[in-house]
This record gives sequence, C-alpha cells and structure tokens, in this order.
Amino acid sequence: MKVCALAFGTLLGISLITAQAQTSYSTQPTGCDIKIDGTSSLHDWEMEGSLIGGFIEFGPGVVLDPTQTGITGIQGNTVSAKAKIIIPVDAIHSKADHMPDTMDRLMQQALKESDFPRIVFVLTGLTFKGPHAVGKPFNFDATGNLAIAGKTNVVTFPVKIECPEEGKLKISGSVPVKMTDYGVTPPAPNFGLGLMKVGEDVQIIFDWMVHKRK
Repeated sequence: MKVCALAFGTLLGISLITAQAQTSYSTQPTGCDIKIDGTSSLHDWEMEGSLIGGFIEFGPGVVLDPTQTGITGIQGNTVSAKAKIIIPVDAIHSKADHMPDTMDRLMQQALKESDFPRIVFVLTGLTFKGPHAVGKPFNFDATGNLAIAGKTNVVTFPVKIECPEEGKLKISGSVPVKMTDYGVTPPAPNFGLGLMKVGEDVQIIFDWMVHKRK
C-alpha cells in the first residue's frame, strides 16, 4: 500500500510539473525576414536577410489562444517570458541595384562586423496591450537590451504575435535605432557622383518564425 501511495504521489508530482512547465519556441529554418531601412543624401536604402536565430520561452501557464480576448496565465498585463534574438551581420545584404557588394562591405565595416558579428536582443519585459481581437495578432510592448557593434542600449518597441498554425508563432516588430547611440559612424561613401551621406536613423524590421520545442 505504501509503495502504491508513493508511486501515485510521484506520478502526481510529475503531472503537476508538466502542467506548469514553461513553453519554449526556437527559430524554424524558413519564414524569417529581417530588413534595415535607412536614408541618405541621395536616396533611401534597404538591406535584407532571412537568418534569425534564438528562442522565446513563456512562463508556466501562459497560453496564447487566438480564439480568446485575453491571455491565460499572465498577471495584470505582464507576460512571463524570456527571449533572445540573434541576427548575423554578414547575413544582411543590400537591395541596391548599384554596387550592392560595396554597400554590404561599408555597412559591415560601420557595424564592426569583424569584432561583433551579431546583432543581439535579449528580452527583459513583455507587456500585453489588450484586449485581443479574436482571430487577430496579439499586441505587446517588448523591452530589452539591444547590442549592436559592441554597445548595448535598453529599447522598447511594439511587437505582434500571430499563431499561424498549431505549435508555431510569427513574431513581428519594428525597432527604431540611431546609429550614433551604438558608436556607429554612418557611412559617407563617394561613388564618383559626389559624397553620399547616410542618415543616422534606421529602422530594424523583422518577422521571426518559431516552432514549439518538444
């Protein structure tokens, strides 16, 4: 009888731990998109890539259900979550029709890619902006530490999370960045048509596809 009781207690404990376990998602191989939009004295410019690494983990009991107007398992509007997003600098390429390789090289030099090959964001806070409209994305404000070119600053920006299918999330956001805040000198190349001065304000736009870890 004691053995049965002990076994039952062990199974119950495992069940409770499983029910309260955190839910983790990691990057899936396809469906990610990263863009950097900027301006210059000659024209606007854009760089693009499709490689985003990292993970996001929601705390015990947190459930994003697109059929509900709220989020189960949160306290107030605060969502228990951890996340790390990693973007390789050399995986982002110019969309320019003219001399794209040169633009890639200039941007990599400006971002000190040889010493700091990744742009990294570590989430420190996620706030739900409810109520949620059934069938629409969930809206949040994300706060965290953004590291670019060896310097880290605290940033806050809007994020939306969609549930395209079971076990997958699409996380989208747009982060305004001032290059000089990260010790980055905006490139000023001369292509023979005069000096092109790149503006210091850029926008990092991302769509990050993740799938649930088993």
